[in-house]
Amino acid sequence: MIVLILFLSLFIGINIRYSFIVGIIELILLLIFVFFRFKKKVLLLSSIFILSGVGLSYIRFDFNKESYQGMVVEVKDNYYVFSSSLEKMYIYEPNHSHEIGDVLLISGEKKELDFATLESEFDFKDYLNRKGIYYELKYKSIEVKSENPIKLHKFKKEFLSKFDENTGSVISSLLFGESKSSEFTDLGREMHLMRLVSSSGIYLSFIYLLVFKLLLLLIKNERYAHLFAVFLLSPLFVLSFPKFIVIKFFALKIVRWINNYPLKRKFSYLEITSFSAIAFLFIDPNLARQDGFILSYFIPLIFLYIRGSFHFSKKWKSSLFLLLAVMGFFIPFSIKYYSEISLFALPIQLLFTPLYIFLFLLAILGLMKIPIYGFISTYGNVMFNSLKAINNYGVYIYTGSISEVGILIYELLYLGLLYFLSIRLKPISRISILSFSVLLLYYLVPFQGLKSYVSFINVGQGDSTLIHYKNTAILIDTGGLKNKDVATDVLIPFFKKRQIYKLDLVITTHDDFDHSGALTSLVSNFKVNRYVSSYQDFPLTINNITINNYNNYSSLWDEDNDRSLVLGFHVDKYDYLVMGDAPKKIEEAIMKDYKYIPCDILKVGHHGSNTSTSDVFVNFLKPKVAIISCGKNNYYGHPHNEVIAILYKYNVSIRRTDYESTITF
Repeated sequence: MIVLILFLSLFIGINIRYSFIVGIIELILLLIFVFFRFKKKVLLLSSIFILSGVGLSYIRFDFNKESYQGMVVEVKDNYYVFSSSLEKMYIYEPNHSHEIGDVLLISGEKKELDFATLESEFDFKDYLNRKGIYYELKYKSIEVKSENPIKLHKFKKEFLSKFDENTGSVISSLLFGESKSSEFTDLGREMHLMRLVSSSGIYLSFIYLLVFKLLLLLIKNERYAHLFAVFLLSPLFVLSFPKFIVIKFFALKIVRWINNYPLKRKFSYLEITSFSAIAFLFIDPNLARQDGFILSYFIPLIFLYIRGSFHFSKKWKSSLFLLLAVMGFFIPFSIKYYSEISLFALPIQLLFTPLYIFLFLLAILGLMKIPIYGFISTYGNVMFNSLKAINNYGVYIYTGSISEVGILIYELLYLGLLYFLSIRLKPISRISILSFSVLLLYYLVPFQGLKSYVSFINVGQGDSTLIHYKNTAILIDTGGLKNKDVATDVLIPFFKKRQIYKLDLVITTHDDFDHSGALTSLVSNFKVNRYVSSYQDFPLTINNITINNYNNYSSLWDEDNDRSLVLGFHVDKYDYLVMGDAPKKIEEAIMKDYKYIPCDILKVGHHGSNTSTSDVFVNFLKPKVAIISCGKNNYYGHPHNEVIAILYKYNVSIRRTDYESTITF
């Protein structure tokens, strides 16, 4: 139990920004626990080595040179990771042919990572940072010094091309440890299936057990059956490298074989697991900052603890409790990644985990050149369509977001609850149950529905503003991008974080794609009670929020921007004005018709273009804060310097979604 708590504390402690000392303290405690049986000198030396290793994960090696020689250590379709002089760098090269192990001489410029990430999207920069990658090498020339003769990356692409996109994406994740986005994988993540299957390594354990049992029938010797099983499955290690769960699985199998036979079980499973975790951290300290590391260790440790501490009269009860315990451990990670919890998670896990394992077995048969590719694709499509059908009737509770401190508190309370239940200490068990229940209810009950706020959502080069007041949600503009579905990728995940189950009203200021392009998908995938786009529908009042439109001249103009609604409203102590894409001539018309428009916070027109936001208009409104919604490094050069200068002239505080992401008042 202690080692479970210490592992978790270590992981979370190192992940908490500016709290490195927390990780150090927890690591010392873990080392003391693991090495208590050894001499003090061994403990001291081990502590120094490991602490130094973890410390390296926070050091950036910054060698600026004209050329870099090193090795490719990780390969994806459109990029690879290049290691040179103790430093790992990201290199973007679409459709490259490099393999892990290639030695390259690269001339180019090294720059800090800089990616455009929209609201609720996967943060690729943070993902790379957690792997110890802080720089991108923008190459000018690449010279191959030595080439890996085994073309695994090419082989994988050719093998996956035998399947349709959906089935191929899941096989890629299970067999090669490479995530590829598709409707199938996205649905699996949405229903919380892929992470449990992938991070637990249960599919690897199943195939290993199957091979071991077959070998045992042939050679009648457990010692050699285990050894040969590792050998026969070693191609999976090569194909999945460098996926951590696969490396850990094979490393532990080898270490346990050595411990069981040559060393005659000198160490317990818990000691072996603990020591291997510390060894991996020493080899790559950045593992401590990756969720895959903690999940891959905690799931088997939870299994081990439950089996050793809880005893049931019937096996099915034991299995059910074990699965529930693992799912309970997963809850904060579901909140972190999906901002929701599925009420049908348990039966879905029970049903589909074996189906994923069978797909994995079929893929292995395909690798062995057995011509069943059509059957595999058909099976994959049946799984996909079944998931879609079930998902239509799924019941989800939106939970909001959770901080890493929140994850730490949750897991400590949860593990404490399991411990006190196992030793049957009733008074403390009751307190633990109460504390844990209160924390869980905090995330499950939609308290955020009681809050009032206005959020300018980061939808890239576009506009989207959410008004939330006394459980009423109003969206002004939906954003829209050609290369992604803003509704499903950005808006709906954001609503889940805010525990919003429906939109009472959606307004689009005009028909430009960057303001209304996501509308169709939003209406198809989320509950929208009412939609408004005409100036004739204003003023409009809903739940004590009155929205006024100041552009009453839409019928006079043909251009979309000229017809853009200009919307003003009051929420709590602020007056807001959303300009849409209204140009300067509309600003002039508004100033002629209105002597005064209340405006504390101005949503700047046309993303900061110099076609809007005139000097006289800013002086007329006298806003305190200006919000500019635009895409990072956008093609149009928004916001224009002229607009920035005008806002500075009148001491208006400028806030930008391309710098801050979503901005909330």
